[in-house]
Amino acid sequence: MNLRIGIDNCKPGWEIILKQIGVSYTLFSLSDKILPEEFSVIIITESHTLEENNEIRKFLNAGGAVLFSDDSISNISSCRTKKVHYLCSQEKTPFSEVGLVDIFSTIDISTSKEIDQVDKGLKIFSMEPGINLVLPYDINELILNTASRRKKFYADRKELPSEIISQVSKGKLRKIVALSLEYLHQKRDLPFVHLWHQPFVDKNIFIFRLDTDFCSQKDADEMYKICRKNNISATWFLDTDSDNKLKNYASMEDQELAIHCDKHFVYNNFEDNYDNIQKANNKLKSCGINAIGFAAPFGDWNPSLDKALQKLDFKYSSEFALNYDDLPFFPNYNNKFSDVLQIPIHPISLGRLHRSHFTEDEMLQYFLGIIKEKAISGDPVIIYHHPHHKHFDIFDKIFQYVNHENFENMSMKDFSKWWKQRYLLQPVFKYSDKRISTEYNSDNTFIKISTEESYIITKKGDINIDKINLKFHSNPTIQKDLQRARKFHWRDILYDIETKKGKKSFR
Repeated sequence: MNLRIGIDNCKPGWEIILKQIGVSYTLFSLSDKILPEEFSVIIITESHTLEENNEIRKFLNAGGAVLFSDDSISNISSCRTKKVHYLCSQEKTPFSEVGLVDIFSTIDISTSKEIDQVDKGLKIFSMEPGINLVLPYDINELILNTASRRKKFYADRKELPSEIISQVSKGKLRKIVALSLEYLHQKRDLPFVHLWHQPFVDKNIFIFRLDTDFCSQKDADEMYKICRKNNISATWFLDTDSDNKLKNYASMEDQELAIHCDKHFVYNNFEDNYDNIQKANNKLKSCGINAIGFAAPFGDWNPSLDKALQKLDFKYSSEFALNYDDLPFFPNYNNKFSDVLQIPIHPISLGRLHRSHFTEDEMLQYFLGIIKEKAISGDPVIIYHHPHHKHFDIFDKIFQYVNHENFENMSMKDFSKWWKQRYLLQPVFKYSDKRISTEYNSDNTFIKISTEESYIITKKGDINIDKINLKFHSNPTIQKDLQRARKFHWRDILYDIETKKGKKSFR
């Protein structure tokens, strides 16, 4: 049978998520007969006619599995609408690893008594008849949301670090969808198969980003020395306005050089953004530096900036006001996908930890905690630093840790090239008599096979699931007091005022 996802309307937000996860998927029509042998799961995002709903019921009654979301909710269950800022998963559910999810949106709370709460904290439920899950939020709308706000990040201490980042936890929503698809496959006693989102089978990647605004040559040299000592190829985003040291950067070995800015500001119009970036680009080219990547000042993003980056033929950018702690994707606005790949990072820098009065050891433990957490979940590790904040010994220790733990260091350029190749793949997965057959045009992209108890990351091919060594799923720990990261604190206002003043001084 086909291990293929069917979707009734592949809206841009859903296309982003399905491409990130790497499933085999296609559009389908409820005017045609849909069979459980052709689709392992179907996703319903629209409200449908009575006749079309009957086809969905037939699919469920025949043993198929359905994921409901977006506009389909009001058509399948009596609901009340509620404004929600964030959700938090429960312990011991299929979604317990998700943790805190910011949505700042309305959700549809079912008022029916004939539902099964799969995760009460995330409001995920199922209902009779058949195998199904209901995600009572508009996934497409949330993924396309471009608003930003200050949010705090959890740490095992009283005062928490914060940053202005994407309002919606898009990476968490992607995990909810992936876990939903995995859950529904397992309920059908089917393996869940998708393209792996890292270029290696048994290693996590580690990417180190550096923003050089206000960086002295001495600090740049010290940071470079520690990178070289630990064989770390970092990606340096260069500030060309306050930096007359470009030839020094150009002489660095085994480092990627990219653009941060000329003026340390993101404008709300195409012309100013284009001129600012082009000026920086011309300065780099005069020193023999050909940059393909960009990271905006303050992590800001808007469509005008993206249009300027496309016009200047940049290959990727990285702005945590658009997304953070997630997999790469192509932004979509005005119903059109950008050509510039977005690479999300973990948005808390050492400077933000210092502002929240972390000691040096607490800074080190914070970053090591993020690295370990991402290693367990299988996500790429991408952290960043401003060399003018110094504390170089902390990163020396971090680099020693990632080398000892066998991480694979990559530049953002190399990761973006690999991801774009993965993005173009159209995998076909089939399952019969405990055998999985895989078909897609790549030898350097692996697959992940998950069963209810275990998983494996392996090469493509004809795979007998009974003859492979599966690893048991890990159980990430979610802190019981996680929600205190969303409690208001007066420092949040102070930091917002500081940021506004800082931006105003750069215009």
